[in-house]
Amino acid sequence: EIYTTDQDYPTGTAMCVGGDAEATACRASCMAIGVISAEPAYLMNSGLDGQAIGLKGRVPVRVKGVVSKGQPVYAWEDGVCTTIASTALVGIALESSDDESEKLIECVLKV
Repeated sequence: EIYTTDQDYPTGTAMCVGGDAEATACRASCMAIGVISAEPAYLMNSGLDGQAIGLKGRVPVRVKGVVSKGQPVYAWEDGVCTTIASTALVGIALESSDDESEKLIECVLKV
């Protein structure tokens, strides 16, 4: 679904309600609503200005740190996720990575 965002965010950014628009980058203390999507399967409100935010299904998510398939991922800061538990559950990883740096990880959303 299209939501106005307070700036242009890259694909995979975890989002929450707030900022100067409807949505902003999620932090650990927020409640995630979805993830910026580059290729939505179905796009509601397609005539509006804003960015597509995936609300359900499988999407690439920006994750920093080691992640294992089946592990929950949580928003941490600036819309980037981690496996460190917080109140901002975003999804469950569908793949593993030993890379400590930020990367896109395919996840099933649980927001």
